[in-house]
Amino acid sequence: MTPSGTPSGTPSGPPPGTPSGLSGARVLVLRPEARAHRLLSALADAGATGQAVAVTAVRPPSDPASFDSAVLALVAGDYDWVGFTSVNAVEVVVERAQALGLPRVVPADTRVAVVGPATAASAHALGLPVDLVPTGPGSAAALAAVWPATARAESVLLPQSELAGDALAESLTAKGFRVVRVGAYGVDPVPLPATVVADLAGGRFDAVVLTAGSVVRALAGTAPAAGTVVVTLGEPTAQAARRAGLAPVVADRPTDDGLMAALTAALEQRSRR
Repeated sequence: MTPSGTPSGTPSGPPPGTPSGLSGARVLVLRPEARAHRLLSALADAGATGQAVAVTAVRPPSDPASFDSAVLALVAGDYDWVGFTSVNAVEVVVERAQALGLPRVVPADTRVAVVGPATAASAHALGLPVDLVPTGPGSAAALAAVWPATARAESVLLPQSELAGDALAESLTAKGFRVVRVGAYGVDPVPLPATVVADLAGGRFDAVVLTAGSVVRALAGTAPAAGTVVVTLGEPTAQAARRAGLAPVVADRPTDDGLMAALTAALEQRSRR
């Protein structure tokens, strides 16, 4: 199995006086501020102004009884694997286990797979082990590619967003696993403030950061002005952005450092045109 990597540290900006492609830029980060503080700090260090705005809200699953049953089965050791495909999935499973008064979340003999470094960092922070994480940009396809096949029909629990696709479950089934998917949370759109819509359409943001396909869907009908750099956290989000008619730059690492590098390169390239 591929070992988990060390979570990336807090991004750091250039030394004082060092020119930056982000200097003076205004960047819209479509992510809740509580999850964007590291990126906002890095933008400020680079001389940019970042604004975090949430365009989605996580809500309890539509079938809470099924979710509770899945969490109870996980804690009881009924699964050989649990696969987390988002930070939200890690958080809601741990929170629900705690709310149910369960002493642990993942038994010692249950292996944990995560979709990428951000999800691995969240799992570690909440006290969960990580046994499998793909290297490079995190995605369900990358996780499926490194997940070893089984010859004994091992069981896998996938607690996912109700909007999650079937690709990972289908790939694991093809590798011989018995896969149980459960809706762990829903994602609802949150309207952008009118001032942000006006600034985005009017070209007053130099760049916008998209962090998930649900964020792209929530942006429907609010396209950035021509010339605004669009950066996505990974290829799945980029695919959703392309379907929405955008031309994104994809961060080569699904981390804040990766986003900073992509933003800097894209804005420097734009300034040379």
